[in-house]
Amino acid sequence: MISIIVPVYNVAPYLPQCLDSLVNQTYRDLEIICVNDGSKDNSLEILEEYARKNKRIRIINQSNQGLSGARNTGIQQAQGEWTMFVDSDDWMDVQTCEILIKEVVSSTDLCFFNYVREFKKSSVPQFIFEKERIDFKNENINSLYVRLIAPTGKELAHPEKLDSLSTAWGKLYKTSIIQKHNIQFVSTKEIGTEDLLFNVYYFTWVKEAIYLPTPCYHYRKSNITSLTKLYKPRLSEQWSLLFSKIEAWVTPMKRPDLLEALQYRQALSLIGQGLNITFSEKSFQAQRNELAHLIHSEKYKKAIQQLPLSYFPIHWKLFYGMAKYRNVWGVLCLLKIMKTFLSR
Repeated sequence: MISIIVPVYNVAPYLPQCLDSLVNQTYRDLEIICVNDGSKDNSLEILEEYARKNKRIRIINQSNQGLSGARNTGIQQAQGEWTMFVDSDDWMDVQTCEILIKEVVSSTDLCFFNYVREFKKSSVPQFIFEKERIDFKNENINSLYVRLIAPTGKELAHPEKLDSLSTAWGKLYKTSIIQKHNIQFVSTKEIGTEDLLFNVYYFTWVKEAIYLPTPCYHYRKSNITSLTKLYKPRLSEQWSLLFSKIEAWVTPMKRPDLLEALQYRQALSLIGQGLNITFSEKSFQAQRNELAHLIHSEKYKKAIQQLPLSYFPIHWKLFYGMAKYRNVWGVLCLLKIMKTFLSR
């Protein structure tokens, strides 16, 4: 059986499409655990309507604890051999679970697959690796853990794929690993993003994994209407704590490749942290000062100096080259250009 955990919070316009994609899965041995995380719209009424028609849906009501808290509640209730996470504004192809179950065996610890970015007027498939199946075990399983933390070598040619592997959705997890090792999500309020750290913990125990190239998951990526609403004033602080938690976890493993990848992630995070600064309503000079503080920090300087620029395409080579030589004005101008493209 597969336990599908669906955190629900004020998603009434999108929830029916998500639930339809789950109750209509061609693989029927499912439990669909919907954690209503204190919704204030009519999400609960929609859940109850679907639950009346489909006994595989279980509703858990709780006061608002955020995405991490809702997922953790679902983990505690999961009874299936396998666990999946589906965000309630996304959806899956109805054959997804059947495809996955046919591929996994008893020794499989993880099965992951590609997704489609769904914009209002377009659908864009995203591929984590090449378009062929890959079995990770024995000699190449270590490379998967490295890639989770950050791309290295030739993969640095696509820094925009930094987080393509780190999502909690788009994966089939072995429930026994999660529960045996008490793996939980840490709140976004603490570390800025919850999925990566969960996977860093989980991948520790992965001995065999399967990558399927089929894009089965549909990630709703609504067009941005107000970029200033995206500004997170504590993001640099939160990500610094995230990196510290990852470092504390992987250091005892005595694996220099993981620590090197973490350095790369810190350097590559300049895109996200820099764009976050441009989303604020602060003056250009104030944004420049905030960016300068980030670029001149000792941790960042160390990380960017270790980043091999030779793999990057010209535009990213220019961006990170300016950062490497601490050209704050140049980096900020390039970030402003990126922001312009995002707002279209």
